[in-house]
Amino acid sequence: MIILAILTTLGFAYAQTTATNFTTNDCNGTSHTLFDELDNDKVIVIAWVMPCAPCATYAGYASDAVQSFATSHPGRVKYYLADDFGNNTCSYLTGWAANYNIAADAIFSDALLDMNDYGTTGMPKVVVLGKNSHTIYYNENDTKTTQIGVENAITLALTSSVGIDEQSENDLNLTAYPNPTNGIINVDYSSKKPVQLNVINMLGENVLSQNTNNTKKTTIDLSNLNKGLYFLQMTTNSKTTSLKFTLNK
Repeated sequence: MIILAILTTLGFAYAQTTATNFTTNDCNGTSHTLFDELDNDKVIVIAWVMPCAPCATYAGYASDAVQSFATSHPGRVKYYLADDFGNNTCSYLTGWAANYNIAADAIFSDALLDMNDYGTTGMPKVVVLGKNSHTIYYNENDTKTTQIGVENAITLALTSSVGIDEQSENDLNLTAYPNPTNGIINVDYSSKKPVQLNVINMLGENVLSQNTNNTKKTTIDLSNLNKGLYFLQMTTNSKTTSLKFTLNK
């Protein structure tokens, strides 16, 4: 079972830490069930907009972030553009997106896509939702949305395929303990080459990095971080894997 913590100390509030399912048609009449698409190995980025001119800048950052994966992960990362309250017409939303050169895989004007499920409102609102576990990897509003933040969250969602209880079942045998931790986490892995370890928060921000030449284990001091849910990402020159852990202190 995946252990999740409400992040109240990172500068924003979540209503929840996993996605809310919906089944509805987009503006082209195509039916979408969110959990089906996540379970089919997709990463979904949703941006709610008013729509308005300021929204276009930050919704555009999210769209550009998705497009940056089009070549490396074709068809894996999808961008959904949604009206904030589902009260603008599809033709208006489509025209607005075209006017600001925002590329979307699907456009929605339906209150079933409820941004209130993801906490604080503010336009635009951008979330990154990950496969299998339906985890929220990014949740930001208005000017706090950045392209690099969305890209980091997408990368993490693409490489995070295991939950805490399954964390040893990956190619590099990455494990971390104790979990939850109060500040020090022991990291075991199997690698024939040096590795880089990154700690990433729920905004997709890299908050701590550590390189090591040890091919078996290391220790990371997390005492300077706020409590909450994080992702430990390990990268060699040929592989990347990650797992979730909770910091309680």
